[in-house]
Amino acid sequence: MGIGHMRRKPTLAALAADYRNGKVQDELRGDWAVVIFYRIWSFPLVWLFARTRVSPSAITAFSGLLVLMLPASAGLLPLSVAGPAVAALSCAVLTLDCVDGALARITGRASRLGGMLDFLVDMAHWGLLYASIGVLADRVAGTGFFWTALGCAAGWLRLYARVVRDAGPAKPEASTDVAAAISSGVSAGEVLVAFVAGLSGAIPLLLLAGWAFGGIGWLVVFLIAYAVTDVVDAGLQSFGRATS
Repeated sequence: MGIGHMRRKPTLAALAADYRNGKVQDELRGDWAVVIFYRIWSFPLVWLFARTRVSPSAITAFSGLLVLMLPASAGLLPLSVAGPAVAALSCAVLTLDCVDGALARITGRASRLGGMLDFLVDMAHWGLLYASIGVLADRVAGTGFFWTALGCAAGWLRLYARVVRDAGPAKPEASTDVAAAISSGVSAGEVLVAFVAGLSGAIPLLLLAGWAFGGIGWLVVFLIAYAVTDVVDAGLQSFGRATS
């Protein structure tokens, strides 16, 4: 079933088939956690919104409101529910991020403005999520703004890594699909890189685990290390493409 036929009322089966034939390979290369934990929930939402007048940009804007609620929830909600609330909001944002792009494509309503709004919301999500995790760690440990500052630093580093990647030459097609690594002969190093890159989608779930087992501070340390690794990887890739 082609995209033109799906623009009116796509079925769930058609949505899943279109995703398998299009975006799934790219997401498995660097966003495997999104595929596993969030993409499946986007299909019924895309199916529903495709039957309404709700635009992809409206979904993105609503997701932006959820993003703004992250630091407020971390700092103002009762401590007993603040951590799970931040994790739930982040999971909702990641799911809606799957929804708006798919809806725009299958309904023919993709636009440059919508793409820019989606990018801005995505970057704000990661920056404010990292900061919010720092706020939660400070509230749990009673350490003032120590962990908040580290969380903000980790968020800044993540955004800086994206700037470095965008400033470099265009990225060539890679073959680091985790699911096909064995059959295609991809090296273990490339699979490891793809695995680490895709961990970002699991951060809200790591927050829940840290909340349950008292490891919020360690999660902030992980975010700093993860962000530094991201910056180094972005720099090496951009430098390598620029000099090749």
